[in-house]
Amino acid sequence: MSEPLYQLVYERLRDDIRGHRFPVGERLPSEAELTAEHKVSTITLKRALSLLRDDGFIVRRPRLGTFVVSDVATSTTVSLVGRPLIGCVITNFDDTFGTHILGGLLDSMQTSANLILKRSLGDPAAEDGLIRSLIESGMQALILQPSSSQYVPPAVLELVLRQFPVVILDRVFDGVPVSTVCSDNVAAAKMATEYLFTLGHDHVGLVTSAGRMSTTENRRAGFLHAHAAANVPHEDDNEFRDLQSTTPGSDVLPEDDVARLQVFIANHPDLTGFVASEYNIALLLKEACRRAGRSVPEDVSIVCFDHPDNFYDPAYFRFTHIQQNQAQMGVEAVERVLEQLRKPSTIRKIALPTKLVEGQSTTARRTERIPAYAVALRRRGAVGVVDRSGAADAGNS
Repeated sequence: MSEPLYQLVYERLRDDIRGHRFPVGERLPSEAELTAEHKVSTITLKRALSLLRDDGFIVRRPRLGTFVVSDVATSTTVSLVGRPLIGCVITNFDDTFGTHILGGLLDSMQTSANLILKRSLGDPAAEDGLIRSLIESGMQALILQPSSSQYVPPAVLELVLRQFPVVILDRVFDGVPVSTVCSDNVAAAKMATEYLFTLGHDHVGLVTSAGRMSTTENRRAGFLHAHAAANVPHEDDNEFRDLQSTTPGSDVLPEDDVARLQVFIANHPDLTGFVASEYNIALLLKEACRRAGRSVPEDVSIVCFDHPDNFYDPAYFRFTHIQQNQAQMGVEAVERVLEQLRKPSTIRKIALPTKLVEGQSTTARRTERIPAYAVALRRRGAVGVVDRSGAADAGNS
């Protein structure tokens, strides 16, 4: 396998410094001059310069230029030569979603790559700026959890056009030739909804955030598909898709969302089951039910996505939830960018399976007669993988 172009440029410049073409204390030629001399792109040159800097040959002095400070490697850290520098920009993370992904990323890079982690907090402008700063620092590949599925950061489009290694995490950009790693959210939401059907809940609502992420849209698609497959009528009015406080960067108070959910629940007394697209949404929903005089799970059953870990707490309320294999998402993302470093034209779309873990938030509907479709779903095992172990695991299946 031939060496990457940036490494060849690094070796040429390193040899020029060792051979005193560029003596210690002298300024290197400008980036424009070096790109012209070596017939490479600005990004390739920046990667080579980053390697020289990491090995202690050069230093960047603001407004003055890049200077040679040694003709031998002086860095006491492990050289990045042969170990690519991967940038990762995520919206945010916590124990519910994200922490296990980062664990998978870090474990996969122990011997294969180095990671620079940034978070955008859902700000598209900040996200674009972070990506560009990573490029400036010599990033050789990018893993991105975008702040939006409808808006592609300009910096990402530029990278994709150059066949720069990019993997999109937990989102899908329709029509953009870029690798993605996410859960099979359509199948997961279908599983959650059908599970409520098997418990006899024939009026099931959906509660999501206001953001129109591909993740949320795919979960809604699975929710609707479950209704269609079971011939269960559904009305759009049974969906509450305007929660604001759970969106990254929002200044809306959770209390405000609870109040609006309470009104929704009071106006829909026939809904006895809910699919919540996030764990924090399930918390808001449970409190809204309590204020509306409906207890969980006696009056209302809730299935959500994801759940934080809990080692041991007998009083801890555990929701029935869809468990994503978050650690594997991190592992797959690293494997995909490394694959693209070897073969830039490789594009893969990975959708990982999920499983349903039973908790304390669901029970059979109070009724004298379970609907026929619920019996049929139970007989054919339509809800897929159900974990009744109660193990506290939010992502390491």
